[in-house]
Amino acid sequence: MEIKLGRVLKPQGIRGELKVEPFTKPEFFKYIEQVRINNKDCKIVSASIREGYVFLKLNVCNDRNTAETLRDAIITAEKETLPDLEDNEYFYDDLVGCQVYLDNGEFVGEIVDIENYGNADIFNIHKGLNTVLCPYVDKVFKEIDIHNKKIIADTQRYKEVTEYED
Repeated sequence: MEIKLGRVLKPQGIRGELKVEPFTKPEFFKYIEQVRINNKDCKIVSASIREGYVFLKLNVCNDRNTAETLRDAIITAEKETLPDLEDNEYFYDDLVGCQVYLDNGEFVGEIVDIENYGNADIFNIHKGLNTVLCPYVDKVFKEIDIHNKKIIADTQRYKEVTEYED
């Protein structure tokens, strides 16, 4: 199973280095040897972390022009090549497909995608034709059970962050 690690933002310098927005712990890039970008396997030559971004040098990218062709590309890696997560940490891909329920038993919907706009991860939760965008912020989700694909949300806090007036 491939896990999305990050997105190439832009070339960095003239030697083919890439500035990457990480979707996972930035440190992961330091511990893995190979990634996949644009359906091509690449070896990581070097990875450094500065101000929350990963600066990545790949064996297939040796100049700025080549780096430019990778702008907005998604970087992935096989899940089994990644370091273990700590307790209560999850990959985005583990959360997609989880059923979300309120603590009163009401079914909210299924997480179909997760986006990040800088301040928080946003869960796209679908139920029928309806979509709810819910930020992954403190005290909204009380229990996450990846194995059973079930998430329990605090009813009051969930409504506070998902219901708003136009």
